[in-house]
This record gives sequence, structure tokens and C-alpha cells, in this order.
Amino acid sequence: MALTKSVFALRFSRNIPIMSRLAYSQDGGAGAIREAGGTFGKKEAADEERYFRKMQAEQLKKLKDHLDEEILFHQNRVKEHQDAITTHQQRIAELEQKKKA
Repeated sequence: MALTKSVFALRFSRNIPIMSRLAYSQDGGAGAIREAGGTFGKKEAADEERYFRKMQAEQLKKLKDHLDEEILFHQNRVKEHQDAITTHQQRIAELEQKKKA
């Protein structure tokens, strides 16, 4: 169950910051301070942008780490399969030598 949630979160993590940012900036109720404008409104907008950039960077890092783990897993599987192929080829060669003898 936890794996399913993490996979779901990783697949859709790229869209969350963008969707959230759009909801705040296009919605008329972004907050009383922001609506008032001035220095506090600018600071609020800058803080919000900084928050979403940080969140997006964290999500991208998690996604990259997850993909790196998957690549390593598949590389290990490829090595296991190559070893199995080599073993089978050696057995075939041994059987052919016994057949000739």
C-alpha cells in the first residue's frame, strides 16, 4: 500500500506545484495582504514563489532519486541475466564436447 502511494506521488508530483500556483494566482481570494498590494503584497508573492520553487525542487530530487534506484535495479537484473546466459552457453558447449567424444 505504501509503495502504491509513493509511486502515485512521484508520478504526479511534477504537476502539483504548478497547479497550486495557478490556483492561488488566478483565484481572486489569494489573501488579504496580497490583495492590498504594496510592499507586503510583493513580499507575500515573492515568499509564495520561493515556497513553490523549493517544493518543486524537492519533488524533482525525489523523482530523480527514485529513477536512479530503478536504473540500478534494472542494471543488476541485466547482469544476472547475462550471467545466466553465460552459464547456459557453457553447459551447451560441455554437452557438445561430450557428444563428440
